[in-house]
Amino acid sequence: MTKNSVRRTLLAAAFFCLLWGNAALPGESGVDTSVWTWDVLVVPPDDGWDKEAGVSIKNMLEWRRLDVSERGDGIHGHDVDFILLSPLTEDSAESYTFPITPRTVAIMSFASTHVDKLLVDRAAESGVPLLLAGGEDVFFFKHDRIMPFVFALDLFRDYRCRAFADYARLTISRNSRLGIMGTRFTLNEEREAKICFDIFADEGFMPMPFWLDASVSDSFSLVEQEIKDGIDGVLISYVGGMASKEIWHGITAGYKSPYRLWYGGAPDKSFLSFNGMLFADQNMYLEERGEFEPLKRELWATRVIAVSDKVAAGRANALAFWLFEALSALPRENDLKNKEALFTSLGNVRGIPFGNQTLNIDGETHRPAFRQVYILQVRDRSFFVLDTLTVHGLKYYDY
Repeated sequence: MTKNSVRRTLLAAAFFCLLWGNAALPGESGVDTSVWTWDVLVVPPDDGWDKEAGVSIKNMLEWRRLDVSERGDGIHGHDVDFILLSPLTEDSAESYTFPITPRTVAIMSFASTHVDKLLVDRAAESGVPLLLAGGEDVFFFKHDRIMPFVFALDLFRDYRCRAFADYARLTISRNSRLGIMGTRFTLNEEREAKICFDIFADEGFMPMPFWLDASVSDSFSLVEQEIKDGIDGVLISYVGGMASKEIWHGITAGYKSPYRLWYGGAPDKSFLSFNGMLFADQNMYLEERGEFEPLKRELWATRVIAVSDKVAAGRANALAFWLFEALSALPRENDLKNKEALFTSLGNVRGIPFGNQTLNIDGETHRPAFRQVYILQVRDRSFFVLDTLTVHGLKYYDY
C-alpha cells in the first residue's frame, strides 16, 4: 500500500469515527442527559416564582440539584432535575393535568391549601407521589384508608387536640372541671371536639361536653349559663372563629373572669382583640423561632445562592432531602415502575432537617411523627409564646 493510500485510509477512518461519535452523543453539549435524569415537577406558591417565597424555593432546589449532580454516582446513577410549573388557581387546578413523562419521579407542591386539596385528585391520576410543603388542612384518608401517594411536612389539623392535652397536663389539675364545646354536623369541628374529649378522658381529666347547633343563630346564649355552672376554668372551643369570639365575650371578657378560652382552630390577626385566648400552632413562629438562618448562610457560603424567605427555603430543603433519601433507599436495580416501593420508602424516611427540628416520617399518616408546636396567648394585641411542645401527630380517628 502506498503512502497516499495509507493516508486516505486513516483520514476516512477518522472521519467515520467522528461521524459515529457525533451520532452517539446528540445535543449541544454532545451528551443526552435525559437518559439518566429523573424529573421532579414543582408547583409554586400561588403568586408564582418571582416573589420572595418562589425565588427562595427555586434557589433552594437548585442548590439541592447541584449537590446531586456533583456526586460521583448521583442517586443510583441518576441526576435530578426540578421542572418548575406555572402557578395554579382553584379554577385551573380543578382540571389540571400534570406533564408526566417516564422520567417523572415525584411532584412537589408549595401551593395554598385550596389548590393542594384539588391537586390530590390530579396526582392520583399521575401515578407518582405528591409531596406537600404544608398540608395541615389536607385530609389523606379515603374510605378509612390512607391514600398511598400523598405526603406532607405539616401535621394534620387535629394535632391541636393532642397539643392542648399535653399543655393541660403541665398547667391544669386533673380534678378541674374543663369543658369541650363542638358544633354538630360540621366538616371538622364536630370530629375534633370528639377527638379532644377522648384524649382528655384518656389522660385522666373529666371533660364536660357541650354542643351547639350551627343552624341556630345565637345558640351560645342558650347554653351560656350551663357552661358557667359546669366548668371551673378552661373551655376548649371547636365551634369556629366567629362563634368562639362570641363565647369569649360571653364568659371571659369580664374583669378577673375565672374562665379561659382555648380555641381549637388556627390563630390569625382577627383574634388580636380577644385578650387571654389561647391557641396551639405548628407554623406561626417558624420565621422567628424555627432557626432556619444557618441554612440560609450555608447556601450563601457554599454557592453564593441567596434566599430571603427562610421558611419557604427550609420547606423546599426538607422536601428535597425527604425525596432523595427515599430514592436512595430503593434497590439500585429499581426502575421506579413499581411506584408502591417508592411510596413505602417515603413513609420510612428519618432525620429530615427542618430548621431546629429533625423530622421522622410516620408510615401510617405520611406526615412527621411529631413537630414542635407553639402554645400562644393573646396579650396586648399580639401572640405571646407561652411554651413550645414536641407534639405527636394523631393516628386516624374514625368519627
